[in-house]
Amino acid sequence: MMRPYYKQSLSSKRIILAFSFFLIFASSLSLANAQKTSNSTEIDTLLDTADTLFNKKNYDESIPYYDKILAINTSDIDALNHKGLALWELHKYNESLTYFDQILSINPSIVKALNNKGLALLGLQKNDEAIQYFDQVLSMNESDVYALINKGGALLALEKNDEAIQYFDQVLSMNESDVYAINNKAEALAEMGKNEEALSVIEKTALDNPKDETLQSTMAFILANMGKDYEARVYYEKALKINPTLTEILYEDELDEFNRVMGTNTTQQQKQQ
Repeated sequence: MMRPYYKQSLSSKRIILAFSFFLIFASSLSLANAQKTSNSTEIDTLLDTADTLFNKKNYDESIPYYDKILAINTSDIDALNHKGLALWELHKYNESLTYFDQILSINPSIVKALNNKGLALLGLQKNDEAIQYFDQVLSMNESDVYALINKGGALLALEKNDEAIQYFDQVLSMNESDVYAINNKAEALAEMGKNEEALSVIEKTALDNPKDETLQSTMAFILANMGKDYEARVYYEKALKINPTLTEILYEDELDEFNRVMGTNTTQQQKQQ
């Protein structure tokens, strides 16, 4: 299962300088400035709550808090970005795209919005278009890990596996333990039929991260390709225990192997409903 990359842990608490509080308490701020500070404090509180819900994977519950922030400030970058990511996690890719576009209409050079718009396009299977946004980021910073991994993922979806591996290897040259690059490189190798090599890339990382459904699912896929169905089933069961909706995010060939090993008949049509 290809693993797209964005900053999973959200934390956007704004820093308010200490002297601002002193001025408030000294009653030397104008009413307008006091209202602005009050709004900032309210937004910080709402954002903390929303991000906590997001990080607990309660995406539906987080969205109303981002909406409350946007009712106060329609141009709040953090709220726009995080709401877009929450929608993306809910597989509402078209909706998520509108929030990243709003950010880019404010500032077309915001890297996180360029990366996340690319992710939304990946979700819509517009892989060539997604690559254009990752390339924009890489033109600004050729070592941007998010763009490197996500461009590799887009190339993987386009079945350009050799090219994809080059991008994952760039990340691994900077951090040999990067879980995203390891998972995606292993999947690319498995798609090429290089299952033994794929297994050697991912096995230790999967064992070290037993609660990561993506790694467990990719391990299962590789083992299934090798005809080791019993072992593959064990890993699929681990992945399902972590994420009962696993089949909703498997690609077609992965879903076929899942159905074969698990003896189910989940179809792509069922997956898309």
